[in-house]
This record gives sequence, C-alpha cells and structure tokens, in this order.
Amino acid sequence: MPGLSKQQKQAAASDPSKLVAPIAALFAATQHTLASHRKNINALHAVFLACAAYTTLSDDGESLRLTGEKAFGDAIRDATARVLVVKKGVEQGDRVVKFLAGFVAFAVEYDEKKRQEAAAARGDDEEDEDEEEDGPSTRLVSQLLAFLLKGFLAKNKVVRFRAVQLVALLINSLGEIDDESYQNLKAALLNRIRDKESSVRMQAVVALSKLQGADDSGSEGGAEDGDDSEEEPEKDSDDEDLREDSDEEYEEKKPVKKGSKKEIEKEAKVAEVLMDVLSYDAASEVRRATLLNLLPTPSTLPLLLQRTLDVDPINRRAAFSHVLPEVPVDSYTRAQRAELVKRGLDDREGSVKKAAMTLVGRWAVEKGGVLPFVEMFDLENETKVAEMALGAVFETKPELLQSVEFGEEFYDTITPASAFLLRTYIAYLRRTSSPLLDDIAPVVTRLAFLIQSQWTELVVLLENEERDEDAERESLIIVRELIAEAEGADYGDEMGRRAMFDLMRGLLGHASLPASLIPPCLDVLLKGGIQEKDFVRIVVEIVQVLRSDSALLTSESEVDDDDDDDEDLDLDEDSMRERSDKKKQAKRAAKSRGAAELKRRKELDLRCLAVCKALLERVMGAIKGENSMVHGLVLDLIVPAVKSKDHAVRAQGLLCLGLGCLLDKSMALDSFELLARQSQATEGELQVKILQTLFDMLILHGINFGAERGFGPDVILAFLLNNLEQEEHDVAATAVVGIVKLMLYGLVKDEELLSRLVLLYFASETADNQELRQCLSYFFPRYCYENPLNQRRVANVSLTALALLKGVYDDLDDKTTMVAPLQIGLQLVDWTDPQKAFDSEFAEPDETIHFDLAVQMVKLLFTQEQKDERKLLCQLLPKLYIPDEIDELKIKSLLTLIASLKLNRPLADTVSKNALVRFETSLTKAFGEKLDALTEDQIKEAEELKATHDFIRQALDDDEAEEEEDEEEEDEEAGGDEEDEEEGVAESDEE
Repeated sequence: MPGLSKQQKQAAASDPSKLVAPIAALFAATQHTLASHRKNINALHAVFLACAAYTTLSDDGESLRLTGEKAFGDAIRDATARVLVVKKGVEQGDRVVKFLAGFVAFAVEYDEKKRQEAAAARGDDEEDEDEEEDGPSTRLVSQLLAFLLKGFLAKNKVVRFRAVQLVALLINSLGEIDDESYQNLKAALLNRIRDKESSVRMQAVVALSKLQGADDSGSEGGAEDGDDSEEEPEKDSDDEDLREDSDEEYEEKKPVKKGSKKEIEKEAKVAEVLMDVLSYDAASEVRRATLLNLLPTPSTLPLLLQRTLDVDPINRRAAFSHVLPEVPVDSYTRAQRAELVKRGLDDREGSVKKAAMTLVGRWAVEKGGVLPFVEMFDLENETKVAEMALGAVFETKPELLQSVEFGEEFYDTITPASAFLLRTYIAYLRRTSSPLLDDIAPVVTRLAFLIQSQWTELVVLLENEERDEDAERESLIIVRELIAEAEGADYGDEMGRRAMFDLMRGLLGHASLPASLIPPCLDVLLKGGIQEKDFVRIVVEIVQVLRSDSALLTSESEVDDDDDDDEDLDLDEDSMRERSDKKKQAKRAAKSRGAAELKRRKELDLRCLAVCKALLERVMGAIKGENSMVHGLVLDLIVPAVKSKDHAVRAQGLLCLGLGCLLDKSMALDSFELLARQSQATEGELQVKILQTLFDMLILHGINFGAERGFGPDVILAFLLNNLEQEEHDVAATAVVGIVKLMLYGLVKDEELLSRLVLLYFASETADNQELRQCLSYFFPRYCYENPLNQRRVANVSLTALALLKGVYDDLDDKTTMVAPLQIGLQLVDWTDPQKAFDSEFAEPDETIHFDLAVQMVKLLFTQEQKDERKLLCQLLPKLYIPDEIDELKIKSLLTLIASLKLNRPLADTVSKNALVRFETSLTKAFGEKLDALTEDQIKEAEELKATHDFIRQALDDDEAEEEEDEEEEDEEAGGDEEDEEEGVAESDEE
C-alpha cells in the first residue's frame, strides 16, 4: 500500500464492522441515566477516532476512501433514526438526544483543539480553513445534518419534532458553513416555524435563534456577545416550570459563522421572523422559547417588553427574570422603565411580581446606589411609579440604604431625589413598624423649619423676573415631598404642631402657592387634630382673604350695580347723571387695566376655586347644616364661576358645584338639570368629570330624588340612554361605568337600558374601546349570577338583542371585528344559566329561565322565515338547561309546539333539523315517564296546552290569511293584465 503510514496499514487490516459494533451498546447504555454520559461520550469518540483512521484505496489506487468514517456515519444515522420515532416526553429518548448532541460537540471541540495545536507547532498565526472543513467531525456533522433535514418533511409529527430538536442541538457544532448550506438550513427551519404542532415550532425557534448571532457585534443596547447567554440564570423554585417543555429553550445563543457577504441582511430577516412569532404565535411555549432566545437589540427590545403583558404568567415571569436582566438599565427609555415597573409590581401573579421586584433591585445595584436609582424616574409626573420602584428596592436590597446618612448634611444638601427618598423610606418604616423610624424621621419642629426654608427659596424663584424653570421644578418637588412627609408625622409635640399649623395656613394664604401643593397642605391641616367645623372655618377665611382682589367678586358687584338700574328711576335728574358718570368712570377704569392684571386676577380666581374644590373633597358634613360657612362660598364664589365666560374658571366652578351637590341634596335638586345640560355642551376631560359627578349624585340620592322638580325616573332613564350614544371613547366608557354601577346597586332595572348594554358589548363599533369592553365583561357575569331576577331580565332581552346583532354582523365587510352570532348566543345562554347563579338569601332561585327561553325560541321559529336565523335558534336550543323539576304539563306543551313546528313549519337545512331533534330527544328521554303518566283529563284541562293550541291555531290562521291576500293580489294583477289586453284589442279594432 504505497503512500500509507504504518498506522494506516495496521488500521486497514481490521474490519470496519467490528469497529462500529460497540455503538449500539453505548446508545443503549445512555438511555438509563445521564450520569454515565461523559464516560460513554469518551468511549464513542474513541470508536470514532478508530473509524476515522480506517481508510481504503480507491480502484485506481491514487486516493483514499474514508471507509471507516462511512461505516461510523451509517451506524450513527441508524441509531438516530431509531430515536426519531420516540414521542416527546419519553425520558429515554430525551437522554439519547442529549447524548448524541454531547458527542458531536465533544468531537468538534476535540478536532478544533488538535488543529490549534498543529498550527502552534507549525508556527502559523491563522488556522487553515480548508483543514477545518475537511476534518472528520465536520464531515460527520454535515452528513448528520443532511439526514435530519429530510425528517423535517415527514408526515409523522414525532419525527418532525425529534429531527428539529436534534438540529437545534447540532447547530452549535456546525462551525463555518458555506452560504448554500446556510440558506438550505434556514429555509428548512423557516418552514418548520409554521408547523401546525407547537412542539415542532418551539424547537424550530430554538434552532433559528442561533442563526441571528451575526448581529451581536453590531447591535446597540443589546447583549455585547452571544456567549453572554451561556451563563444560566439564577435558579429558584419558581423557575422549574420554565423547563417543563424542553431544556433546549435555554440553549446558548451561539452564533453560526457563514460565508455570505450579505450576512447582516440575512440575520435581520431571521430576527424579523422571530419577532413575528413572539408577537402572534398562539402557543405560550413557542412564545416563551422565542422570548428566551431572541437577542435583545434596539429593534427587538419593544417586543420583549410587550411580553410582560403576555396572557401566560410563566412567560411574564420569564421576561422579568431571564430576558430583561440582560439589558443594561440605561438602555431603557424613561417611559419604558416606568411601564415595566407598573406592569411588574402591579401583576396579580405573586411569582411575576417577585421577579419584577428582583429586576428593580438589580437596577438599583447597577446604578450604584439608591439616590442615582431615584434620579432615573420623573419625580414630577411619575411619583407613584417611583414609589413602587423604591418599595421593591427596600424589600430586595435593604443593604443599599446603609450607605445613606440621614444627618444634618443630608438635610442641608437636600435634592428632589433625596427628599423623595426620605419621604418614601420613612413611610416604609412606618408601614413595617421598624425600630429605625425614631432615628431617621425628623421631629415636627425640625420638619417645619425645613419646609419654611425650602418654601422661601421657591418663592424667590417664582417671583424672580428671570425664571429658571428647572430650578423651580426641583424646588417644587422638594417642598411637595416635605409637605407629604409632614402629613404622616407624629404631632404629639404641641409646639411642633402649632408651628406646622401656622406654616400651612401661611402657605395656603400665599398668592404664589402652586396649585399642586394645595391638597397636601389641607391634609396637613386636617392631621393637626382640629375638628371638621374648625377646619372649614379656617379654609373659608383663607379663601375670603384671597378673594379680596378677586375678579369674580368685582364682576359680581358690577352685576349687582347693573341690577339696581330699576332703582335709578326714583332718583332726580342730577343724581341720575352723577351716578351715570360714576359708572362710565368705572368702566373706563376697568378697560384701562392691563392684560397682566387681568391674568393675575384670573389665576387668583382659579386658586380660590382650587382651594374650595380641595375643601369640598375633604368634608363630609352637610353644607347647610354642619358646615354652613361653605354655603357662603357657594353663593359668592362657585355660582359666579359657573356663570363666568372664561372656560377654565367655569370648568372649575362646575366641578366645585358637583362636589357641593354630593354634600347637600337641596343643592343637587337645584343644580342637576344645569349639570346635565353642561354634560352635553362640554367635551373632553370636563365632560367626563361632570358625568362622574352626575352618576355619583344618582347613586347617593337615588333616581327618584328629582321627581318633585320634574325630572323623575323617566327623565333620568332618557338621560342615561342618551349618554350611551357618546362617540368619544372616554366619555362613552364613563357613561357605561356609571350606568353599570346604578344597575349593580339595583337603582335601575330598565330592560331597554340593559338591552343597549348588550348591544354595546358585542357591537363592532366598541371594539377599540377597551375600557368600555372591560367594564361590561365584568358587569354581565356579576349582574346575572348574583340575582335570578337579573338573569330573567337578561333572558327577556336576549332574543331581541341577538336578532339585532345578527343583522349587524351580516352587514359587516370585515367579520373579524365582531364575534359570530352563534358565539354571542352561547354567551347569552351562559349568563342566563340558572345553575351558575349564586346562592342568595335575598332571592329565590329561578330554575325556569331557560325553559321559558326555549318556549320563546320555538315560538319564534314559527314566525321566522330566514334560514340563518332559524338555524341559529336551533343550534342554541340543545345548550339550554331544562331542570327535572319542570311541570310535565309545561314539557308537554313545549313538545306539542315542536311537533307542530316540524309538521307545519319544517326546517330546511340538516344542521337545524338535527339540533331540534337532539333537543326534542333530550326532553323525551328526561320526562318520558312523567309524560306517559298524564291522563287525558289532565291534558284537556291544562291551561298551558290550551294556550299552546291557541298559539298554533293563530299562527296557522295568520298563514292562511297571508296566503289569501297573496292570491287576491295575484288575481288583481292577472285581472289588470286582461283589461289591458282587452283595451289594446279594442283600440286596434277602432283603427
């Protein structure tokens, strides 16, 4: 054998079939346990090396045949083919798959190491790519991959699953492949990613995700390198079910090298496919696999964040615990961070909330402390979000608070972030009854002096001619947080209480106090231990002081002067001339006021109204009784504001008037019609507020409270029906929420209103109004199941509403915007099911609801002529619940109706006939014995049967009358045609 080494000659003397004989035994051993996999992989690799060394000469004697490699490859493919038919979830099959993948990875790593050693021995700086491509392991992987790709097209779903699963595991061992092989692999995976089996799609996602590695080096804001994902996330008890489907979901996101020059474009297409699967795949496990394997980049990050709203709680937890921690906190925008905090910490699932808290704590560590962490949030507009985030940090990373010293230096250099931290941390300590509270919380006197100091700085900034908006905003946040801290302070110290009380009165009386600080200042006043009556007196005095230069007061006095014109008739001519001159001078003086003065007075009016609004929100006593001083504010401030022509002033006046109506019934009687008209004349947020006030008045005082004034229940119901026709989403949702509350409280029982709510819930026009749909989706089950009387009302409107919705559905061009009529009918049947009604001591159960509904449906089949409508009713009949306690005479009556229907109004289609037969058979089977026991006298005397026969007779008579009318019309038409013919003949004769 010329040209062969001594080792090759010795290997050629052996039989290749004997070399591959141990392979079957090794694969059999790997099925039992994972513990022996490493030993078996080494043994199989030794067999592979021996086979790779066995070669034979070609026929011409010029080249070598890789006989040993071929034999080894055939044996491996045979073993692989056997595991391809093993179903998902069989442990033995999973162990063999992992063993095969581990062996291939070990063989590729071994060859790579040998090449590196050879290159180092030769002193080469670069590896020989040709040598890499021609290595034994590379050839084995290519052959095995080509074999498995054939399994992608198998009809057997198990074979497709195992083939894609193995390919997903083998991709890491491909090394560098040519562009054609890459495109074939990618095309095959793209086909399987649309497989009808979710398990196959999941493995295709895992495999395809490993082809996106070319974007690693160029992605901004994502993972720096695909190898970063090799570190498995920290495990806890909640993460075990993430692995329930497949361990390959956590496979490394290891890039595959390819030789195409258009690799960036190709990888982008892969990412787009994965993004599409992440958003629209129906299977939660497929979305989870995509979520865990899709690399975070600026383009994929928004979709990854969207999975925090996934319907599956495991996916939501996976997003917070395994995906989002890979993204640096600075890569999120401020809005994205706030949204993540709200979604995660408000989640109903405890495990998801825990994962979100851990993520937020990790952000704080990444930022290097609590104060830098707080500065990430918008403390002016996202206070609640920042509070939630800090609460998570207090729970998960309490050690970060040890680096913060709450001493004199802290208060001397206080910032918005530190003030917010102080208030939030002290509130947390109070909530948890921590012993650290006494050491950290400042005494009331110290806090009052601190607020006074910061308030002085804010006033200087506000009154400065050169305004610094950033400095004003920061100073305002500091004052707001300190006042909020004062609200929860301990006022056991009388000196501190008086100091804080005087400070709050001074702030409320200051003309420069921002409107956002008025409510917290009033809360601190209330916390000072004063009674409500004294609190009202103090606030009213403050408002009166502010109103000393109020435009509303001036306007009112001017109006009063105008109203006294009738008194001028009794004066002499000189006095009248003098008074006229004074009025003219007053008018000229009013016109001479500058725009700045008018603006200032308007701001003062709005401030007075803001204080009045905050006051009314915090008192509970009647205006004309316990808090009679408020009545003066209503007459002197609120009523002129409602009459004002300025939109902002009138809006605040209407809100204050509505709050007053909630405290005083007589004011509600006087103002309800005014507010009702304004609810139709205004728009936007003000319209929503007025509607909310009106519904609160109806809930508080009842819908009959205005009967003596001319707006009794009928007028109120007409008003409610009119509000259901609102076009703006917010306004329509507000109206629906108010009506739903009235119906749940039992104040409104109108069936027409209930029917309109049913139409709104299913109609396509409300598909985009999620607030309205969510409200009604809660209302109907709660309303129906809590009281059988409510179920009866819904049943009374069901058939009419269903017919209307069927017509709307038929007229739609895009049927996807609305639920099919059959589904609507099934939902109505479910809501009216007596079996689902709650047990209540206030209402007797009504078991006959569905029976009465069945009678109505069968009677409707007599008069209904449309095929689709009759089919819909027949399909719903078998879904009705007919209890065993129904009187047998009623059942006899219903069966009589059905028999007459089949005889006189036969159904046209097979589906309707079968459904009606099933319903009739179920009745006969359930009540057959009772029906047979009925005597002829009972049947003759039964009122139910008499009414049924009368209905059938009337229906048949109506049909005969209609037929006679049709015949008469046909005869008249025929007679008219004969007369026309005779006239035509006569005319021709005359001619």
